[in-house]
Amino acid sequence: METNNYDTIADLYDTYVPATFDIPFFLGEAKKVPGEVLELMSGTGRLSLPLIEAGVRLTCVDLSREMLKVLEEKLVRRGLSARVYPMDICELDLGRQFDLVLIPFHSFAEIVSPEDQRRALERIHRHLMPGGSFICTLGNPAVRRQTVDGKLRFFRRYPLDGQRALLLWLLENLHPADNHIVEMLEFFEEYDENGMLCSKRLLELRFRLSSRGEFEALACSAGFTISALYGDYSYSEFREDSSPSMVWVLKKG
Repeated sequence: METNNYDTIADLYDTYVPATFDIPFFLGEAKKVPGEVLELMSGTGRLSLPLIEAGVRLTCVDLSREMLKVLEEKLVRRGLSARVYPMDICELDLGRQFDLVLIPFHSFAEIVSPEDQRRALERIHRHLMPGGSFICTLGNPAVRRQTVDGKLRFFRRYPLDGQRALLLWLLENLHPADNHIVEMLEFFEEYDENGMLCSKRLLELRFRLSSRGEFEALACSAGFTISALYGDYSYSEFREDSSPSMVWVLKKG
C-alpha cells in the first residue's frame, strides 16, 4: 500500500476532520499581507475556503488529486475561485512568488526524511517575495510521543448521510529503524442504518517528529531566519515540555 495516499479516503476526509481551531490564527496572519498567499498541502480546503471567503488571493497546492478534486467542487458550489495545483512540494515550481506561504495542520511532518524536508524548504524559500513569511506548523515531539504506544484505539464515531455511520480506529508505532518516524494506521468502517458493515478502508501514514533544534537547523540552512515560535494558535510562548504545537514563523531576508 502506498503510504500517505489520501486519494483513497478523499471522500471521507471532511467527515472525520472537521477541525476549525487554527482558522482564526491563519486568517489573522493572512490579513497582514497585501499580496498573494500560497497554501501548501491544502487538501480539501479546510483552511482554504475560509481564507478565500475572507478575500485572500489564494493559490492551493496538494499532492493528492482526489483531495483537490473535492476542493474544486466546493469552489464551484460556493462561487469562489483559487489557483489549484497538484504537486509534490519537494518539487514545487509555480514560477511565481508570494507574500505568505502556509502549511497548516502539522502536514509538513508527512515529509519524513530530513533531506526531503530541506528540499521542500528550499523550494518554499524560492517562492517567497523578499521579506515574505512562511508559517509552518508541527507537533511538539515531547507531547506527541505520549500517544504513540502501539495500542489500537477507537477514535470517534461520525454520522454519514442516510443514517449511516463511520467509525475510525487508530494504531500508532514508532518506526523500528528510526524513532523519529511514527507509523500510523487509520481504519475506517462504514455501517448502514441496520448496523451492517458496508465497507472498510485502511490509510497508512508516516510522519516525522522533528525536534525544535532539528527543524530550526534545516530552516536556517534553506535561507530562512526565525521570526517567531509559538506553542499554540493563541500566540503562547513555546514550552518544550507542554506545548501541543510548534507554530513557526520564518522570514525570507
